[in-house]
Amino acid sequence: MSEWKTIKLKDFVTLKRGYDLPHDKSREGNYPVIASTNIRSYHNEYKVDPPVVTVGRSGSIGKVQIVNKKAWPLNTTLYVKDSKGNNTNFIYYFLQTMGLEQFNSGAGVPTLNRNHIGLLKIKIPDIKKQEKIANVLSTYDKLIENNNRRIEVLEQAAEEIYKEWFVRMRFPGYENTKFVKGIPEGWEVKKIGDIFNVSSSKRVYSSDYVESGIPFYRSKEVIKLSNGEAVSELLHISDNKYEEFKKKFGVPQRNDILITSVGTIGIPLLITDDNPFYFKDGNLTWIQSSSNPVLSYYLYYWLNSDMGYRSLQMYTIGTSQSALTITNLKRLKLLLPNETVLHKFNDIFRDLNMKKDYLNQQNQNLIKQRDLLLPRLMNGSIEVK
Repeated sequence: MSEWKTIKLKDFVTLKRGYDLPHDKSREGNYPVIASTNIRSYHNEYKVDPPVVTVGRSGSIGKVQIVNKKAWPLNTTLYVKDSKGNNTNFIYYFLQTMGLEQFNSGAGVPTLNRNHIGLLKIKIPDIKKQEKIANVLSTYDKLIENNNRRIEVLEQAAEEIYKEWFVRMRFPGYENTKFVKGIPEGWEVKKIGDIFNVSSSKRVYSSDYVESGIPFYRSKEVIKLSNGEAVSELLHISDNKYEEFKKKFGVPQRNDILITSVGTIGIPLLITDDNPFYFKDGNLTWIQSSSNPVLSYYLYYWLNSDMGYRSLQMYTIGTSQSALTITNLKRLKLLLPNETVLHKFNDIFRDLNMKKDYLNQQNQNLIKQRDLLLPRLMNGSIEVK
């Protein structure tokens, strides 16, 4: 630790507030527009040369992002204007360990004040050690990024097959199939409620939460998992509570589908393993498609398709907050292929999803290892030679 020195954050980096860009002034382009927690859109102008490191400043505060291309950091962020000779990747990782989300200075909207956090005292190593630490952590992120690209290719392949078979109707054997009023002979239209049991969970109260036990998902966890993202800071219920629900009412099984039903409508999560979990009632609807596994993948991709999305929106109610009721979800109509096409489709997508799940699991492990190393590397408790 001898080569580590104590300085103030403002002497480590210069942070500057990002730039205004109202939605009506935004023009489609190639430059990322960085909001407090994500990339909001792509604009035809940029403000900052790469690499661009930002911290969420307003609304959601403290999230650190890095973009390795010219970009437009929004006014809801602070961006690193001057790295003061420090390694940019090290800065990106170091800021993540500072817990900046705890320095809210706003009375209403959460706000991060750069002048306040600039006075925080920190310990940093010399530039050579910064580079070594950043290289170790970057190796994990490059592997994760590579897996994400492979997952994207698999998803594009799956989407293209779905469109070819069920949108353009060029499914195996279509040349010799008779169509009646636009529907292949042997196919049929059914309501989701006539095929599957559709329900929700039993009520779980905040007093039921425990420190560890069975993971408990809300909409935000389901959305993250559906996007292949890691879930941190999970809620849990006890094993006994889970077993009670399982015995009396049943719990989600492999090949079941959960779907977001309040606010953000229609994000589906296909359950692909046997790991136990429970979920929040009201905001999530449970399609018990494990009762007919051959239909699970087809229904899942239909829910993800443009047609599925439009159908869900038509059955959504509410003005101030959208909602998809169980009754309306049951009424949704689905065009079901014949058994031969369904089984061929299921075989292809089961293989694609197994590869995707494997890559997602690899990423979860890489993220865990990286996040375990991060604070230890940043406080010098692990020495990098």
